Amino acid sequence: MKLPIRKTYIKKQLNKHRRSKPHILQLPITSRCNSSCVTCNVFKQHQNIDINARTLKIVLQNDFFSEVRTVGVNGGEFTLVSSFFDILDSLFVLPNISSVYLISNGLLPDKLLSCLQRAKIVCESHNVHLHFCLSCDGVKEVHNHVRGIPNCFERTKKILDTMVQDGQTYCHSMSIGCTISRYNIEYIWQTYEFLSQYPFPTEYHLAVPNKRIGTFWDSDYYVLNDEKSRLLAAEFFYIRYLQVQSDSERFQYYSNYYFLKHKGKARPCECEYRYRDVTIDENLNLFLCATASDVIQDLSQNSIISSSTFQVMNKEAAKLNKTHCETCGHYSYHNHTLKGRLAFVLDYVPKLYTYQLYQTLSLPFSWKRTKRLVKMQYRMIKVAGSYMRQL
Repeated sequence: MKLPIRKTYIKKQLNKHRRSKPHILQLPITSRCNSSCVTCNVFKQHQNIDINARTLKIVLQNDFFSEVRTVGVNGGEFTLVSSFFDILDSLFVLPNISSVYLISNGLLPDKLLSCLQRAKIVCESHNVHLHFCLSCDGVKEVHNHVRGIPNCFERTKKILDTMVQDGQTYCHSMSIGCTISRYNIEYIWQTYEFLSQYPFPTEYHLAVPNKRIGTFWDSDYYVLNDEKSRLLAAEFFYIRYLQVQSDSERFQYYSNYYFLKHKGKARPCECEYRYRDVTIDENLNLFLCATASDVIQDLSQNSIISSSTFQVMNKEAAKLNKTHCETCGHYSYHNHTLKGRLAFVLDYVPKLYTYQLYQTLSLPFSWKRTKRLVKMQYRMIKVAGSYMRQL
């Protein structure tokens, strides 16, 4: 039987503290927003700043960004940016870009669909995959309350119905993003039933304290601040962990369940923003993550990524690792740690054999029963090794 841990995994663990060039760039292009979400304070800041497309293009030509493959464009709300297509065009100076990930609240359906249709044509001309993620945080009044906008659910539903009918006109792939907070967790199964009607994968994630959107010290919405909400969220992720068929989805749900089970004091996954990926905000400030990182460098004044920049990055990563990372629920399903792998395997593999084990133990003690138990144990170890390799 092969070793459960690959050489590549061991090599990665040995080198993970060495900062490398980013593969993913998060790009909040604006602070403009037409929503008043209960989990975000961007709309309260009233800055209305858009990223400068010309300067961004100069910044992205830096060799530091030469390995970027995916750019996540968000805000605020990107459909409010008049220079959106200039910003989109600036991304194609990245030599290895392969996908653009757009996130929208869907409050301007007609404008959004028009933007997507044109953006897909532009991306195809550069051989880049366009992925669209639509936010939906509940059904009817629940979604309206979370967004803080009357009747916005109907607009979200209109976009979903349009994408079902003719989605390939607007993007190459689509998903739905559902942010879980104290304000919608009691209705999460209603939301799940509604979103299950659509053929798009739904990404359920926790609303966490976030510096960039002004909620790092103002997070009443956080499910960990209310025991009932924490338990309801843990129940949802645990049930979905047992229901899903895909192993990648299963670990994603288990990761969130594990985090909630331990009351936000242990995450079973690494975070690439500590050692690799970065964020550039609408002011062209460079950060590690948007969640807790302080500004690394103002790229609008100095677009050169020097050795001193790397030193600041490493210091910021070390600080976050000590003070915040282990208790952060953001991106809690990527690059599973050895601890996370073991926890998952020890929880899930016995569940696969529970009924067979019950049947075997129900037999009277005999050589035949002992033989079956040994075979079952061997199969469990083999399956556990398989999961340890593939996660």
